[in-house]
Amino acid sequence: NLMRLYWIPPGLKPTDGAYVCYPLHELAAVVALESRRARCMVIGEDLGTVAPEVRAVMAERMLLSYRLFYFERDAEGDFVPPAAYPRDALVAVSTHDLPTLAGFWTHEDIETRRRTGIIPDDATYHQQMEARRRDKQKMLEVLFSLNLLPPAYPRNAADTPELTGELHNAIVGFLAMAPSQMLLINQEDLTKEVHQQNVPGTTWQYPNWGRKMGYTLEQLRSHPPAR
Repeated sequence: NLMRLYWIPPGLKPTDGAYVCYPLHELAAVVALESRRARCMVIGEDLGTVAPEVRAVMAERMLLSYRLFYFERDAEGDFVPPAAYPRDALVAVSTHDLPTLAGFWTHEDIETRRRTGIIPDDATYHQQMEARRRDKQKMLEVLFSLNLLPPAYPRNAADTPELTGELHNAIVGFLAMAPSQMLLINQEDLTKEVHQQNVPGTTWQYPNWGRKMGYTLEQLRSHPPAR
C-alpha cells in the first residue's frame, strides 16, 4: 500500500472510515533502491481498485505489474489476447484470494460463498452462476481463436463440466504467449485443486490458510501422477 490505506476508527462501521494518503513517489523510489541493493525483482499487487497514478509510478520505477487471466478483459467483458498483456508484468491465472482454475470452472467458489453466507439470497446466487456461465464461454472463445484447443473440443462450455487436461494446458499456453517477463502457476492450479486457500469475508466459516494440497513437495518431485 504505497499510495493509500483505508483506515476505520475503533468502534465505528466500515462506512465511517477514510483513505489515508501516503507519499507514493517517495515510497516507490525507496522500493526501487532496495531492489537494486538486494538484486531482486519487485512485483506490485495492482489488482482490484487501482488509481491510474499507481501503475504510472510502477512503470516509471520498473516495478512489475500483476496481471491475472480472470481480470484482463475489454469493455465488453471479453478476454483480451495475450499480446495485450504488458511486458513489465507477472502473469497468472489467479491468486490465493480467488478461485482456482478448477474451482472457477466447476463454480466451487460460488457454492462456497453461498454455503458460508457471503451470498445473501437465491437471486444473487443465480446471477453469479449465470455470469460464470458467460465467462466460461468467453474463455473458450478466446482459446479457440488462438488455436489453443483441439478442433474437436466441445465449443459449448456447458458440455465440459470439469477442467480437462486440454483446457488446463490451453489456459497455461495462453499466458505463456504473453510478452510479460514472468509467468506464475500456483500449486493449486498446477495440480487442479478445486478449493482456494482463502475466501475473503470469512473467518470461522472456511478453513482459510489451513487446507492441505493434494500432493506434498516431495511427491511433486517424484510421484508419477504429480509428475
